[in-house]
Amino acid sequence: MSVLDRRPRDPRVLCLYPPLQYYPDEVYRPDCSLALPYLHAALRAAGFDADLLDTSIGRPGRDRLEDTFYRKEPMPELGKDLFRIGLRPERILEEVEAFDVVAVSSIFTQQTACCLDLARLVKSAFPEKILVAGGVNARSLKEMFFDSGYDVVFLSEGEEPLVAFAEHLRSGTPALDAVPSISFRRDGRTVTTRGTRLVTDLDEYPMPSWDALPNEQYWDISVLWGGREGWMDEGQKPHFASILTSRGCPYRCTYCHISKERGGEAGEIGDLRFHSVERVERELDTLKGLGVDLVYINDDSLLAWKHRVHQVLDLMRRYDFELADINGVNIRHLFRRDGRSDRLVVDVELLEHLHAAGFRRIGLPFESGSQRVLDAYSTSKWRLDKCDVLELVRVMRAMGFTINGNFMVGYPDETVEELTRTFWLARRAMDAGLHGCGFFMVQPFPGTAIYDQAVANGQLDPAVRPDDMGFSKAQSPSPFRNLKIDPQVLHYARNLAYALLNRDQRSWLRLSEGAAG
Repeated sequence: MSVLDRRPRDPRVLCLYPPLQYYPDEVYRPDCSLALPYLHAALRAAGFDADLLDTSIGRPGRDRLEDTFYRKEPMPELGKDLFRIGLRPERILEEVEAFDVVAVSSIFTQQTACCLDLARLVKSAFPEKILVAGGVNARSLKEMFFDSGYDVVFLSEGEEPLVAFAEHLRSGTPALDAVPSISFRRDGRTVTTRGTRLVTDLDEYPMPSWDALPNEQYWDISVLWGGREGWMDEGQKPHFASILTSRGCPYRCTYCHISKERGGEAGEIGDLRFHSVERVERELDTLKGLGVDLVYINDDSLLAWKHRVHQVLDLMRRYDFELADINGVNIRHLFRRDGRSDRLVVDVELLEHLHAAGFRRIGLPFESGSQRVLDAYSTSKWRLDKCDVLELVRVMRAMGFTINGNFMVGYPDETVEELTRTFWLARRAMDAGLHGCGFFMVQPFPGTAIYDQAVANGQLDPAVRPDDMGFSKAQSPSPFRNLKIDPQVLHYARNLAYALLNRDQRSWLRLSEGAAG
């Protein structure tokens, strides 16, 4: 009998962050993504017995950070320098023993091995446990996840499907085939169910379970999203948390997971959707009650709807949070139309509002100095001849922002001339006032359009090890084959440009080291 035929009367679900893996020169930090807190909240709201565990931390009051987060276990099977942090295997088994279902979120490709190892560990000790996984990485590598022991992979937003699956386990209704947006194996073949409805009003979802996270331990570690330091005054411990005020993005850049989240197995979850301003206010109030004083807005495209942005910034200003960098910034959204012509000008009003609300550090995603590359890979989302980005940098510097620029190199068909344009744009932006710049190797992550394109045209071996992709951004030559630029030359040029342009920016480099990997 398959474990999916089990009928626990009251299924207990453990939402679990797996252990993490890093190289020595990376700034490592807890996952802190909000997928599991959202799922935990949905289960709790539906009346199910659910718990949440971050295995990189352990249980507060029982596990010490010295034995979890700060314990480095070598992973020679993946690389001589790679190490794993988190609970020891025997402690993980102690934690999962009391639960019927273990739900894992796999978003980051470079953490794949730990997700797969977790399944093998649990199944070896408790073959009757039901293991489920979700997130873009699990969806994209679902056969690999099944081979390692996962029973179900969730293909879209998981709140409603996971509740439906838990109800199926409890009562048999809905039937497994009627649980939306999942894949599972039956008689050796993979079965995929119909897609779930698109939730356009995000207020339908319960607020994420921030209270179930080991916040005090996160704050003791004090390494924020992206490995950035220095957000607070000397000696002050940042009480930080992430928030999502929207989901999706108006663009579909080929190197982003959203490029495959409009249609297909994921449905239309890449569409831009919002929480109401009233809901955002309730969430900020909740965070303030938990003792949070620094907020990281993790939206993929916070600035897309200008009228709403100003309302959200008014809220932030009222609550007097410190605000870390925004995840989803697009160059185009920092400009506005002149009103008298089609010319674009720097949106000074928006920048002033961002600064007044508490933002001090913002990364600008230039991505390329070639318009052809921006058109081909970045949805033509900004034009070099329409947006005076050097003026943007000068204005932001004068306002008191700390600004870094992010550039991408190593596109599959990028030429030496186009690469040179990117380096020159970075040089001019630094001269205009950037505090630092980073050059990131384009990565064909599974679950992106560029991955499918590269596999189809022979520029990427589909057997490439997923865990290496994120690390190769800064440390290795491009993963693509048949580049127009010699991979070693590309790698050398990238490192040389980085060193030369940032040689006088050591303070910024300390802040950006975590992002460069």
